[in-house]
Amino acid sequence: MSEITLLFGRPYAPMPHADDRFELEVLAAEEMGLESYAIPLDPVVNGEPERALRRLPRPRHRRWLYRGWMLNEEEYTALHEAIADRGEELVVDPESFVQALYVPEYVPRLGSRTAPTRWTEGEDIREAWEAACELGPPPWVIKDHIKSAKEQWHRACFVPAGSDYDDFAERCERLLEVRGDRFERGFVVRTFLDLAMLPATLPERRPAPDEHRLVFWEGRLVAHAPYHDLESTLDDPGQFADLGRLIDSPFFTADVARLASGGYTVIEINDGGCSTLPESLDPRDLYRVVAESDG
Repeated sequence: MSEITLLFGRPYAPMPHADDRFELEVLAAEEMGLESYAIPLDPVVNGEPERALRRLPRPRHRRWLYRGWMLNEEEYTALHEAIADRGEELVVDPESFVQALYVPEYVPRLGSRTAPTRWTEGEDIREAWEAACELGPPPWVIKDHIKSAKEQWHRACFVPAGSDYDDFAERCERLLEVRGDRFERGFVVRTFLDLAMLPATLPERRPAPDEHRLVFWEGRLVAHAPYHDLESTLDDPGQFADLGRLIDSPFFTADVARLASGGYTVIEINDGGCSTLPESLDPRDLYRVVAESDG
């Protein structure tokens, strides 16, 4: 068996579809010779990560690869420390986790390869508006420092052209409401880029962009697939290989989208452990590489 062991964090809110995907990953990992265990996330989120680890097997110097629901920096760091107290470690340390998850950490590294971006600290909507205006007039996209509410695209994410402060504030207030106590640190405002679209409409009643999720392991692009469960081809995946050097994390994902004018833009970076694998990506493709790198 590989020294790397998967640590699945079960969501604190039941999500049957996510559970199904994780079950597929468990089977894929087992096929590749990787052990896996699951922990409840409620204790981690409530500040008791050591309680979440009680049912894990006795320590034996494992390196745990987290796969689960999105945690914030404080929660992940506490989980890291609780595992360290067992004499074991997480493959992704807290510093790497933060760099791949928080917009203010990774956007400066991407430069012109991603949309112009501004951010604030805190929940002051007027301050967010002033930051947004530095980008020029809308359309814009808003989120917090780690996550959007794109499932409510028109009410809590997209700020259309011609919007004034009241329109902007209405969407920010809705974002705060949707994210609740999971709202992370402050507002992020990004210039909305004109993307190439696929012939489909998403549940949030907007066209499906031609978007792909790329998976990086130890600095290498090891897998990729269309973000949406739609047929699409990624041109020259090698053009994104250098992202593995730009983002200082052993396990992260990058979402890229085709621009209507040609070429691609990086939509966002995410910690690999918190990223859902696309429907059309066979998890064995990832876990085969993980097992081989640890062999």
